[in-house]
Amino acid sequence: MQKKWIMDEFRHAQKEGIYVDVQGVSYSDKSPEEFWQVLQEGNYMLDYEGDSLGHIVALHIDPVEPSKSPSYKKRRR
Repeated sequence: MQKKWIMDEFRHAQKEGIYVDVQGVSYSDKSPEEFWQVLQEGNYMLDYEGDSLGHIVALHIDPVEPSKSPSYKKRRR
């Protein structure tokens, strides 16, 4: 499972009571199955939000678009 690490982070956040959102929509009370469904829609990055003491208080998950073609020409061999 390619996105297993994200699922692991989601489960850990739920266990610890950390707020989780995907594109601004709360998934804190959603099932892992519902979370897994949204992951199938593309590639995502995780952004951890900490408080003033350095404790993680939120996990924000946002889509990552594929990068554009490089501006340099590809070499052919």
